[in-house]
Amino acid sequence: MCPQAHLARAMALKVTPVLLLLPAAALVLWGASASQEQYDRFLLQHFDAKPKGRDDRYCNNRMRYMMKEDRRRYPNPGPKVCKETNTFIHGNSDDIKAICTSHGGRNYVTRTGQAMRQSLRPFQVTTCTWHGGKPLDNCQYRAARDSRMIVVACDEHEHPVHFAESQI
Repeated sequence: MCPQAHLARAMALKVTPVLLLLPAAALVLWGASASQEQYDRFLLQHFDAKPKGRDDRYCNNRMRYMMKEDRRRYPNPGPKVCKETNTFIHGNSDDIKAICTSHGGRNYVTRTGQAMRQSLRPFQVTTCTWHGGKPLDNCQYRAARDSRMIVVACDEHEHPVHFAESQI
Protein backbone atom coordinates (compact mmCIF):
# COMPACT_ATOMS: atom_id res chain seq x y z
CA MET A 1 0.00 0.00 0.00
CA CYS A 2 1.36 3.44 -0.87
CA PRO A 3 2.11 6.01 1.87
CA GLN A 4 -0.83 8.19 0.80
CA ALA A 5 -3.22 5.24 1.17
CA HIS A 6 -1.89 4.53 4.70
CA LEU A 7 -2.36 8.18 5.62
CA ALA A 8 -5.88 8.27 4.17
CA ARG A 9 -6.81 5.06 6.02
CA ALA A 10 -5.41 6.37 9.31
CA MET A 11 -7.34 9.64 8.90
CA ALA A 12 -10.56 7.76 8.11
CA LEU A 13 -10.19 5.64 11.24
CA LYS A 14 -9.71 8.74 13.39
CA VAL A 15 -12.62 10.67 11.83
CA THR A 16 -15.13 7.79 11.76
CA PRO A 17 -15.70 7.59 15.57
CA VAL A 18 -16.29 11.36 15.66
CA LEU A 19 -18.77 11.13 12.80
CA LEU A 20 -20.58 8.31 14.55
CA LEU A 21 -20.95 10.41 17.70
CA LEU A 22 -22.58 13.33 15.86
CA PRO A 23 -25.91 11.58 15.09
CA ALA A 24 -26.02 10.14 18.62
CA ALA A 25 -25.42 13.60 20.12
CA ALA A 26 -28.10 15.07 17.87
CA LEU A 27 -30.61 12.45 19.05
CA VAL A 28 -29.82 13.16 22.70
CA LEU A 29 -30.20 16.90 22.17
CA TRP A 30 -33.42 16.44 20.21
CA GLY A 31 -34.80 14.22 22.97
CA ALA A 32 -33.84 16.75 25.63
CA SER A 33 -35.41 19.62 23.70
CA ALA A 34 -38.60 17.62 23.00
CA SER A 35 -38.78 16.79 26.69
CA GLN A 36 -38.21 20.45 27.65
CA GLU A 37 -40.95 21.48 25.21
CA GLN A 38 -43.39 19.03 26.84
CA TYR A 39 -42.52 20.38 30.29
CA ASP A 40 -42.88 23.99 29.12
CA ARG A 41 -46.27 23.16 27.62
CA PHE A 42 -47.33 21.48 30.87
CA LEU A 43 -46.42 24.67 32.76
CA LEU A 44 -48.32 26.85 30.27
CA GLN A 45 -51.43 24.68 30.48
CA HIS A 46 -51.50 23.85 34.19
CA PHE A 47 -49.31 26.13 36.30
CA ASP A 48 -50.11 29.54 37.76
CA ALA A 49 -47.97 30.36 40.79
CA LYS A 50 -49.90 33.34 42.19
CA PRO A 51 -53.40 33.55 40.75
CA LYS A 52 -55.54 36.64 41.16
CA GLY A 53 -59.13 35.94 42.13
CA ARG A 54 -59.57 32.24 41.30
CA ASP A 55 -63.12 33.07 40.19
CA ASP A 56 -65.00 32.91 36.87
CA ARG A 57 -63.25 36.04 35.63
CA TYR A 58 -59.88 34.47 36.48
CA CYS A 59 -60.80 31.34 34.50
CA ASN A 60 -62.04 33.31 31.48
CA ASN A 61 -58.86 35.42 31.32
CA ARG A 62 -56.42 32.61 32.11
CA MET A 63 -58.02 30.14 29.70
CA ARG A 64 -58.09 32.74 26.88
CA TYR A 65 -54.40 33.49 27.44
CA MET A 66 -53.44 29.82 27.74
CA MET A 67 -55.29 28.70 24.61
CA LYS A 68 -53.99 31.57 22.45
CA GLU A 69 -50.42 31.15 23.70
CA ASP A 70 -50.62 27.38 23.23
CA ARG A 71 -51.72 27.81 19.59
CA ARG A 72 -49.00 30.42 19.03
CA ARG A 73 -46.18 28.31 20.49
CA TYR A 74 -47.37 24.93 19.24
CA PRO A 75 -49.23 25.50 15.95
CA ASN A 76 -52.05 23.06 15.54
CA PRO A 77 -54.03 22.80 12.33
CA GLY A 78 -57.05 21.52 14.23
CA PRO A 79 -60.22 23.52 14.78
CA LYS A 80 -60.33 26.26 17.38
CA VAL A 81 -62.49 24.98 20.20
CA CYS A 82 -63.18 25.91 23.80
CA LYS A 83 -61.40 23.46 26.07
CA GLU A 84 -63.96 21.59 28.20
CA THR A 85 -61.97 21.50 31.45
CA ASN A 86 -58.57 22.68 32.57
CA THR A 87 -57.00 22.79 36.01
CA PHE A 88 -54.36 25.28 37.12
CA ILE A 89 -52.04 24.24 39.93
CA HIS A 90 -50.92 27.00 42.29
CA GLY A 91 -47.72 27.13 44.27
CA ASN A 92 -44.06 26.57 43.57
CA SER A 93 -43.04 24.92 40.28
CA ASP A 94 -40.23 23.07 42.08
CA ASP A 95 -42.84 21.45 44.38
CA ILE A 96 -44.81 20.31 41.33
CA LYS A 97 -41.64 19.01 39.68
CA ALA A 98 -40.80 17.11 42.90
CA ILE A 99 -43.89 14.92 42.37
CA CYS A 100 -41.78 13.09 39.79
CA THR A 101 -39.27 12.16 42.51
CA SER A 102 -39.50 10.13 45.70
CA HIS A 103 -39.35 13.41 47.67
CA GLY A 104 -42.67 14.71 46.41
CA GLY A 105 -44.63 11.87 44.88
CA ARG A 106 -45.49 8.21 44.82
CA ASN A 107 -46.31 5.78 42.05
CA TYR A 108 -49.92 5.85 40.93
CA VAL A 109 -51.66 3.66 38.38
CA THR A 110 -54.75 5.08 36.66
CA ARG A 111 -57.94 3.12 36.04
CA THR A 112 -56.68 2.51 32.50
CA GLY A 113 -53.35 1.15 33.76
CA GLN A 114 -51.19 4.17 32.97
CA ALA A 115 -48.22 4.62 35.34
CA MET A 116 -48.21 8.13 36.80
CA ARG A 117 -47.18 9.96 39.98
CA GLN A 118 -49.41 11.25 42.79
CA SER A 119 -48.36 14.16 44.96
CA LEU A 120 -47.57 13.44 48.59
CA ARG A 121 -49.26 16.66 49.67
CA PRO A 122 -52.27 18.61 48.47
CA PHE A 123 -51.97 21.60 46.12
CA GLN A 124 -54.26 24.57 45.72
CA VAL A 125 -55.95 24.21 42.33
CA THR A 126 -58.50 26.09 40.27
CA THR A 127 -60.51 24.02 37.80
CA CYS A 128 -62.06 25.94 34.92
CA THR A 129 -65.07 24.28 33.28
CA TRP A 130 -66.52 25.54 30.00
CA HIS A 131 -70.16 26.60 30.19
CA GLY A 132 -70.74 28.44 26.91
CA GLY A 133 -69.39 30.87 24.38
CA LYS A 134 -67.64 30.42 21.09
CA PRO A 135 -64.00 29.69 20.39
CA LEU A 136 -61.47 31.19 20.94
CA ASP A 137 -62.07 34.70 22.25
CA ASN A 138 -65.44 34.21 23.91
CA CYS A 139 -65.23 30.88 25.74
CA GLN A 140 -66.91 31.25 29.13
CA TYR A 141 -65.75 29.29 32.17
CA ARG A 142 -66.85 28.57 35.71
CA ALA A 143 -64.22 28.35 38.41
CA ALA A 144 -64.01 25.77 41.18
CA ARG A 145 -61.35 26.22 43.86
CA ASP A 146 -59.98 23.25 45.71
CA SER A 147 -57.04 21.81 47.59
CA ARG A 148 -56.19 18.23 46.64
CA MET A 149 -53.58 15.67 45.71
CA ILE A 150 -52.69 15.83 42.05
CA VAL A 151 -51.62 13.18 39.54
CA VAL A 152 -49.11 13.80 36.77
CA ALA A 153 -47.22 11.84 34.14
CA CYS A 154 -43.45 12.39 34.20
CA ASP A 155 -40.79 12.14 31.53
CA GLU A 156 -37.42 10.43 31.83
CA HIS A 157 -35.89 13.68 33.16
CA GLU A 158 -38.34 13.79 36.11
CA HIS A 159 -40.39 16.65 34.66
CA PRO A 160 -44.19 16.59 34.76
CA VAL A 161 -45.53 16.50 31.21
CA HIS A 162 -49.22 15.63 31.63
CA PHE A 163 -51.83 16.47 34.24
CA ALA A 164 -54.52 13.84 34.88
CA GLU A 165 -57.68 15.94 35.23
CA SER A 166 -59.95 13.08 36.20
CA GLN A 167 -57.73 11.42 38.81
CA ILE A 168 -58.26 11.91 42.56
